[in-house]
Amino acid sequence: MDAIYSNSEIVCSTTASINKCSRYKGQETLKKEVTVHKQIKVLLIVLSVCLVFAFGGVCTLAILLTHATHFNVSVSDQDNNATDYKAQFDALHNQHEETLRKLNRLNYSTGCALCAVHWVHSGGKCYYFSKVKMNWTQSRDHCVTLGGHLVIINSKTEQDFVTSNVKVSHWIGLNDLDTEGHWVWVNNQPVNDSVEFWIKRENGIREPDNWTKHHPDGEDCAGLGRSIRDTDFWSDAYCFLEKRFVCEAPAAV
Repeated sequence: MDAIYSNSEIVCSTTASINKCSRYKGQETLKKEVTVHKQIKVLLIVLSVCLVFAFGGVCTLAILLTHATHFNVSVSDQDNNATDYKAQFDALHNQHEETLRKLNRLNYSTGCALCAVHWVHSGGKCYYFSKVKMNWTQSRDHCVTLGGHLVIINSKTEQDFVTSNVKVSHWIGLNDLDTEGHWVWVNNQPVNDSVEFWIKRENGIREPDNWTKHHPDGEDCAGLGRSIRDTDFWSDAYCFLEKRFVCEAPAAV
């Protein structure tokens, strides 16, 4: 009996060990499965976060590209609009000049005056001597609204006629605003060296001298004389000074 009992205990002990081993192996397997699941879960979370950031980056890039496209379109539209406005202005300006020519021809054919009221006729042209003072740019633009332009002097005869009608300084259509020292008329034609009437002084100092003592920007616009002196000749002056001015337009033909 003792032997049998001992063998039974051995069997039982062995069986318990096997069961214990089985439970231990099961726990190890379970732990491994849980660990694998956790790792998979972590990987999924990391992958999800990466996808979110990637999606956000794609959206941001799309927005930036959209804005860039809209900006390019907007700039292109502005350029096109600027070109259209210039073309429209040029067309209106040409139409305005053609209308004036037709009106002048009509006036001539009906026996009307060759020049509009307050304009003076000479040598196939009409001249307007202002009573008000403006700066050079305003004078230039005002002459255009009257159907002409700031006077362009092409001969000694024209110079003498214009100066004979002024007693104080007047703006004429001459400037070097674009390039210092390169004087051009309002029609962009340069001064003819054989037809220029700048003031020449006995001390050798002559106009234009681009004097900057009172105006650091210099003198880039031309007028007849200075104040009430030397009105028979040209002098350069600060463009924002206010002076009277002389306009010119073609006479009726």
